[in-house]
Amino acid sequence: MPSPAASPLEARRRRPRTGALLASTLLGIAALACGPSRGEVKAQKEQAKYHYNLAYGHYFDTKNPNADAALQEVLASLQLDDTDPEAHMLAGLVYLGRQGYLDAERHFRRAIELEPDHFKAHNNLGATYLAMERWDDAIGVFAPLVRQQRYTTPGIGQNNLGWAHYKKGDRTAAIQHFKTAISIAPDLCPPYNNLGLAYMEDGLLEKAVRYLERGLKRCPRYAEPHFHLARVYGRQGDVAAARAALVRCMELAGETDLADRCERQLRALPPGPALGGRQ
Repeated sequence: MPSPAASPLEARRRRPRTGALLASTLLGIAALACGPSRGEVKAQKEQAKYHYNLAYGHYFDTKNPNADAALQEVLASLQLDDTDPEAHMLAGLVYLGRQGYLDAERHFRRAIELEPDHFKAHNNLGATYLAMERWDDAIGVFAPLVRQQRYTTPGIGQNNLGWAHYKKGDRTAAIQHFKTAISIAPDLCPPYNNLGLAYMEDGLLEKAVRYLERGLKRCPRYAEPHFHLARVYGRQGDVAAARAALVRCMELAGETDLADRCERQLRALPPGPALGGRQ
């Protein structure tokens, strides 16, 4: 015998409670949208910092630096936490050393985006543009940077700004910035070398010698000024002094391209005594 029809009250009780089900579903979706919990985020950042510390150790190891391992670890760190400016800085440094300039630029820019007053990131971005021979972009980074009162290495910025102007062919601006670099950071070696080079290109050979020799007094194991001094001495007709400078350049430069340049220049000199010249 068929069962009696359900009463209206019983029918209402048997209907699915769609409103409750919908609310439960929406709560589940909201929980997913909120992402990981605060504890999970903290754990993820700690794991990212762990990889960053490993990368830092690999890269700055004074006995056995390992750029490949550093890159692997710092990218693992950034995959976990893309908001750490120091990790982006380190990634940029590794890429810059590997001549991966576009990647270096991207990471330095991200570091600046996260920390606008990260002056080292600004400086390294400018250095990347110098390496890429993007002189105007380099000037666009260094010119405002050297005006920042809290920038702690303005001598480096002034030297780099001068180099960008020098490579653009504006030696007047270059000389001014090199002089400024020397005045505010007299122990910094490259401005003396670069100022001597600029004076040499202007034909002011005595000034060139003066600043190149000053640079060597500050930094006696600095190889490049010897190369430029040899060029100046050659123009002045002092072949013995040029030869001595090139020999010293080769001794200091070791297994580098500069040593090869010094050797080629030495071979191009006319025959003469191996040592001698100015002291």
